Amino acid sequence: MESNDKLSIKNWKPNALIYDYDTPSFNAYFIIEGQVDIFTPRGLKLNSIGPSEVFGEASLLLDKKRSVIARAGNDGVKTKLVPKSYITDLQKSSPILSALLRNVQMRLVDSNEQSARYAKDIEKLIKLARDQYEVSIAVTDKLTKIQKRIENDFFSDY
Repeated sequence: MESNDKLSIKNWKPNALIYDYDTPSFNAYFIIEGQVDIFTPRGLKLNSIGPSEVFGEASLLLDKKRSVIARAGNDGVKTKLVPKSYITDLQKSSPILSALLRNVQMRLVDSNEQSARYAKDIEKLIKLARDQYEVSIAVTDKLTKIQKRIENDFFSDY
């Protein structure tokens, strides 16, 4: 198995895209310096992670495409690239740990998907509230005009 000290180093400038939603996965990343922001495909920020944390591992462990978007934080980020082969070797060396990690990752993916659904529902409700507000203003304006017309038609100055 490859030593952690021999893993390649990769730097990203502030706010740079590290990986996008629904793209193939070849590496996980171990953060050395800086932070990474994780987003749903619709832009809801799920988390910010920093030094000594790993991201991008879920798609490798579950053998799926990326389920989130990863961007370098405001100050950029420096990482060690953790290739799929490294993860595969870890899984082979400890089947119990591998099963535990897969289980945790499946829960994380479910949680991310749930957050994305909630964000989409909130967007719909905000749009509905804005639309209702605009309709309410239009109805109020129309009723005010009708009220003035009625006052002019039925009331006179005697």
